[in-house]
Amino acid sequence: MDDAAAAAPKPNGNWITAEATRLDVVLWPPPAQSSELIVRFAVTESHTWLPIGGAPPGWGRQLRPPRDIAGEASMPLSTSGADYLLRENGSHCRRLILDMAKQTLGKEYGDLFFHRDWEKVVPSGVEARVAELVAARRQGGCTCEVFVDVSVHVRFLYLEARALLRECVFLSARDRLWGTASGGGGAGDVLDGDGAAPSCSICFEEAAEATRLPGCGHGFHSECIGKWFQKASTCPVCRRDKFEYLSQSYRAVHDKMRSDHEGSY
Repeated sequence: MDDAAAAAPKPNGNWITAEATRLDVVLWPPPAQSSELIVRFAVTESHTWLPIGGAPPGWGRQLRPPRDIAGEASMPLSTSGADYLLRENGSHCRRLILDMAKQTLGKEYGDLFFHRDWEKVVPSGVEARVAELVAARRQGGCTCEVFVDVSVHVRFLYLEARALLRECVFLSARDRLWGTASGGGGAGDVLDGDGAAPSCSICFEEAAEATRLPGCGHGFHSECIGKWFQKASTCPVCRRDKFEYLSQSYRAVHDKMRSDHEGSY
């Protein structure tokens, strides 16, 4: 593994879609095994790099080759059988599928997904469709296997602008906490001559909790400077380039992508 690969950055964004490709209930007349919920996941994963300033030719491409991941989990249902999936208008079923997604894919995505990301792995409305199917097919005394196949597409994003903003926010907060300055503009929240909080130089609204850029100290709303960094890595006021404050792992990939317009990292 080369130095660049060893320093590969973690994604700082994602786009997740999921759909149920199979919903089925197989009945087993008594005597038979207990009812069971079986969920199978098929994941297509891709990694996209987006640089500051947009995506000119050769950019915005795959950081590494796409890959496919498959996994299956099964869960015995309670003595109430398939009716167990009808509890709480199907929301109990959704929680079961969510737990099974974490059980099946947690090794791959446990460090990359937040709770809201796991929620996206479970298709919208799948619990209602399962409940409808179970209600229509269940028969007294029969146990069953309930099959749910889920196709998931995960697109991980590596956004230079977001990575640079994160470093600037960290340095600004550190300076505010310790009363130090990372640039010529000073640290902390400086008041205007009339005692009012300074304004953001991008939107011109009051910026009492400004993010002060390292190297110059000019302050902006985090949201405003974040949008600016999507276009350029310079300070909007003094035009000093802040690219040097991008994390080392992101700069390593930036240099790799810039020197190799065809391959992947």
